[in-house]
Amino acid sequence: MMKSRDLPLSALRALKSAAHTSSLTRAAEELGVTPGAVSHQIRQLEERLGIKLIRRVGNGIVLTRAAERALPDITRGFDALISGMSRLRSERRAETFTISVDTSFASQWLAPHLNRLRVVLPNLDIRIVSPVPLDTLLEEAVDLAISYSNEIPDTLVSQNFSSEQVIPSCAPSLIRQNKTPDQAETLNTLPLLHIDPSMGDDVYPTWHDWFTAAGLQTKVHDQGSRFGLTVMAAQAAITGEGVLLCSEIVIRNHLEQGDLVEVAQNGPNLMIQRRLIWPHQGPKADHAARAAAELISIARGEESISDYEPGG
Repeated sequence: MMKSRDLPLSALRALKSAAHTSSLTRAAEELGVTPGAVSHQIRQLEERLGIKLIRRVGNGIVLTRAAERALPDITRGFDALISGMSRLRSERRAETFTISVDTSFASQWLAPHLNRLRVVLPNLDIRIVSPVPLDTLLEEAVDLAISYSNEIPDTLVSQNFSSEQVIPSCAPSLIRQNKTPDQAETLNTLPLLHIDPSMGDDVYPTWHDWFTAAGLQTKVHDQGSRFGLTVMAAQAAITGEGVLLCSEIVIRNHLEQGDLVEVAQNGPNLMIQRRLIWPHQGPKADHAARAAAELISIARGEESISDYEPGG
């Protein structure tokens, strides 16, 4: 009796594909191998079973009667394998809490606070992924999104998360020689760094927005190095390459450590609003609500919600 570990799955898959396409060439294209490889696998299967499985007819192939009778069982077997793999993936997702968020905010703000999230999400592995369209959260198995989008589908819960001031900052060495670092006009004398929305992070106002809000005229607001991610631009700013315009909350650690300093503190008060968004009826809607409450507590500098009794 043939044991399951002895099943020639590759050869059976080649036979199934050849039967479906009536062509070794098209079967090879479907499987991503050469026609010779498909022919070799089927020939090995024939030798192993001691029975003919296909006959060549013109440029194509047809199944023998024995192969035709066995094909439905083979097809059901592969369908069952696919179903089993899908079930295993679902089981894995059941043990995972997935957060969709932009890379820079995840690395600069969220990552240092993951331990607090783990406390309120026991027995779940936290997985961080890049942003996905909000209307595909369920399909993408995303349990919670951190987004700045204003267009929230009706099927989702939305809660304001953080209202963040967007500030200019740079390395201290860039402004040591400047006598008016707190004045908005200072920015006309310094190189500017840009976060290009077409390459990655697209949440921030541009330098054009900042100068317009400040009531300043400049001819160079669109010149300077461009970066797809805030985290990359922040490193360039730290090394003294220019002034970065981004959320204070994202670079707070760099400001506190003195790697960056705020420039033009009398400049315009530009803000962005991030939101916590999750499916109304998702498989982990309750977990998402609890995670959202914890994230809001973190942003406000409050104690963990796990420190309180329910209803307290």
